[in-house]
Amino acid sequence: MLREGDQYLNYSVSGKGHPVVFLHGFLESMTMWDFLDFPENISQIRIDLPGHGSSLNDKKGCSSMKEMAEYVKYTLQRLNIDCYDIVGHSMGGYVALELIKIDKNCQKVVLMNSNFWSDDMKKQRDRKRVAEIVVRNKMLFLYEAIPNLFLDPEKNTEAVQGLIKEAEAMNAVSIAEISIAMSKRNDLSELVTDKTDRILVIQGVEDSIVPVDRMRAAQMKAGFAYKELSNCGHMAHVEQPNEVIKATLNFLG
Repeated sequence: MLREGDQYLNYSVSGKGHPVVFLHGFLESMTMWDFLDFPENISQIRIDLPGHGSSLNDKKGCSSMKEMAEYVKYTLQRLNIDCYDIVGHSMGGYVALELIKIDKNCQKVVLMNSNFWSDDMKKQRDRKRVAEIVVRNKMLFLYEAIPNLFLDPEKNTEAVQGLIKEAEAMNAVSIAEISIAMSKRNDLSELVTDKTDRILVIQGVEDSIVPVDRMRAAQMKAGFAYKELSNCGHMAHVEQPNEVIKATLNFLG
């Protein structure tokens, strides 16, 4: 829980119209949204999540996705934002789902390269291993992990290098803490099933982090809005930006 005196998060606001909150993924920052040229008739609220970008001077992470969501809610309250939608990439999607649980002002959620199930035991072990590796050798981890997010990292060399440079500024202990926090997140499949008219999933067919077969099966069962992007890995905003914009605007209305 937030304590009295806790800071609100670093943010930027642009455009005018209905508020849409943009939450980046693990190791990213609000600059990831520069790849998407959304129209000026929406108010874009881009936020650096705890431990990322310029958020929180002490460079700490968070112990849970719910705690991250509380920071976002607090920041939006300080901005007097109500009745907003969210676009969340990867970890940002986990935070977005926690927000729709705790904040009545959160209306629609776009999960981009994200999911709503909890980690299985293997994935939990993988995230724990990430935490251990990054504390020992942060740069080795970044140079190995970040290119694998892209379907064709060589085609996106500039984006890969930019992401590595940003992540290099992050505190290693903070990265480890956030990795463990993701491993402990709750299964929110029931939440998504209850709010199918308020959820859109944008899925890369070649996503190495979110398996397309599992997402297809989940969509068939729950019936949420769904858009698959071919020739796309885990970084849809870089690999298929026009399709992301189109699907998002069509859903948000």
